[in-house]
Amino acid sequence: MRLRFAPIFGVLLAMLFPQPSNLASVNQDADAPDRLRTAVREATCAEASPATLSDKLKGTSLSDVLTGTSAVRTVFYVSPNGKDNWSGRLAKPNPQGTDGPFASIEKARDAARQNGGQNTIAMGNGDYYLVQPIVFDARDAGLVIAARCNEMPILHGGPLVRNWAPQADGRWTAPLRLPPDEAVGDLFVDGILQTRARFPNAPLGGDPRKGWLFAAKCEPDSDIWQGNTRFCFRAGDLPALEDPTGLVVHIVGGYQPGSQWGSDTLPVVSIDAATRTVDTKGTGYFFTAEGSRYFLTGAAALLDVPGEWRYDVAAGQLTYIPTDRLFPSSAVVAGVLPTFFRLEGADGMVVSGLEFRDGGPQGSGKFYTDTRGFGAIRLEHADRVRLLGNVMKNVGVGIHVSESEDVLIAGNVIGDVAGNGIYIGTTYGSFGKSNGARILSNHIHDVGRVYFETAGIWFQAADNIRIAHNLVENTAQFGIAGGSLWGAQDAVYDAVIEYNEVRNANQQTADGGAIKLMGEQADLMNSSIRYNLVTGTGQLMNRADGTFWPTGYENINEWPTPISWAIYTDGKASGVRIEGNTLSDNISAIGINGGWSNLVTGNVITHGSGAAFRVDDSTGRGWHPPWARPNRIENNIVSIDSSNGLAAYVYAPDHGSGYVQFAHNRYTGNLNDKSFRIHPKITPRGEFGSLRDIQKAGADTDSVVATPE
Repeated sequence: MRLRFAPIFGVLLAMLFPQPSNLASVNQDADAPDRLRTAVREATCAEASPATLSDKLKGTSLSDVLTGTSAVRTVFYVSPNGKDNWSGRLAKPNPQGTDGPFASIEKARDAARQNGGQNTIAMGNGDYYLVQPIVFDARDAGLVIAARCNEMPILHGGPLVRNWAPQADGRWTAPLRLPPDEAVGDLFVDGILQTRARFPNAPLGGDPRKGWLFAAKCEPDSDIWQGNTRFCFRAGDLPALEDPTGLVVHIVGGYQPGSQWGSDTLPVVSIDAATRTVDTKGTGYFFTAEGSRYFLTGAAALLDVPGEWRYDVAAGQLTYIPTDRLFPSSAVVAGVLPTFFRLEGADGMVVSGLEFRDGGPQGSGKFYTDTRGFGAIRLEHADRVRLLGNVMKNVGVGIHVSESEDVLIAGNVIGDVAGNGIYIGTTYGSFGKSNGARILSNHIHDVGRVYFETAGIWFQAADNIRIAHNLVENTAQFGIAGGSLWGAQDAVYDAVIEYNEVRNANQQTADGGAIKLMGEQADLMNSSIRYNLVTGTGQLMNRADGTFWPTGYENINEWPTPISWAIYTDGKASGVRIEGNTLSDNISAIGINGGWSNLVTGNVITHGSGAAFRVDDSTGRGWHPPWARPNRIENNIVSIDSSNGLAAYVYAPDHGSGYVQFAHNRYTGNLNDKSFRIHPKITPRGEFGSLRDIQKAGADTDSVVATPE
């Protein structure tokens, strides 16, 4: 018989930051995301004891970060078979059916507030369908919300849709009335994302080069700024749409035409068939031009193949073309909520072992959104929060942290998200910081499903952040990206990005990479990118005629052209140490773009299709602070596997050869008299030269070309 008042352990009291000197003592295998997630869930589940916490996390990077307490806590149980008029003090209904767990998290939260003291909400197995975000505030400081041990509560970001009726044309309809400010963002059938009615139809197999239309050149040419709110289409491309109500264009663009840095979802205002012009609601940042690739969604006329759906707001009705004749017995969820839990000033809360899924996709676009906004779990001014061993799937943004310090995010699985996996940072205008964050051993995958200009982990305005032991794979643009975008307001200092594995980044954009640091504050960041493994960083860019550049393509003589890096600094990022990373099967390996006093040392680079090192002063053109020292690239091991591959490309016309110095690197493979390209010209052959040429010119000291072992 379970006690009515149970001692619940696992309150997470303190962050003890591991120092670099003792990192080697941590068991790297124990920090693998899948292993650590299991350990975290078992150590922090609702019934866990202090001994469990200590034993499960021993030998991991969390052993010095999480500590337990034996303080007695009041437990309130929640279960799908509970009732909100019960006491919530029993894990299961009693035999008389007169008492048992609560049915809703809100009721348990309110009971904990009334109870005072230390409280735990213990979540039981089953499905919970949320109709609005659950908000926690200062009254909930120290509250723990955890799964019961060996159980998996699943929170859905919208209602279960019932009362489906077949129609004569093979479609099914169901009534669904939502509040005026809500709409169905996505539809899920048995947990599988379905396709909003679109044209062209989604390609079979998910080939990212298929299923697009390509914008035409507007005649006469539009002002460049009109590319924010209009584009032109080719004759015969668009179907006749008598009623464009609900029509949205998903379109790829960037800060300037041809850049293809990101994508957005823009509501269509009108379509002019005579001028072949589409007018949209847009922003002052997003640009489109000839060749911008796009598709349309949402209009009734586009609903035509199995797996597609449409929501009619005025009629309050969902229409769906099923893929399976057994559809009526399926569980259908309307993804409405971009945010499930909102923590506003709720310091010291713990959320552990829950699954958040099937929400709305908002959160990382530029039209009518905070660019880095929303989040299945969203923190605002909530310090010392711990998010441990949770699962987030098919949501807009996994976790969003704004102006909240000393946050720990560890052992979570975040995947199939429309925008960012994890965002740590600030709110534009107030610019409060999120210092002391630790993002450890999370598995983040399939990021940027809707909004391409995103990252598995994105951070800004966050000093002393540590991002370690994460597995990040299959991202639209960045694996891990951070630093200042606006200047001193969101500056980052003392960041450490280490022991992460980043696979297959930049799969959807023309300019991106696996790990990136920005430094628009224009001073020394004192940050490190070290001991990471990066593989498979790619690019996706189409020409104006709709054809795509080949996979792995790099040609620095063209513009616009695909740009892809395994690791790079941008803006005026300075004082960054890039050390001991292993980079294989990427395009360009390491880049420095605009900053000074950076060190690239001890890295191993193999099987790249582009330059091993690219150094460019462009984003810092003309900027030479008094403290500036040359960027140094030394003691690296580089294999040049392509017959036309570059060991290094340097373009620094404002700062000459003193912008970067090479030393003690070891090169193997296909080196020749054009392996180094330096501008301004310093070699007898002009921009191109051999290793010996750049050594004679004073740009390299003691590097060697070695015979492969």
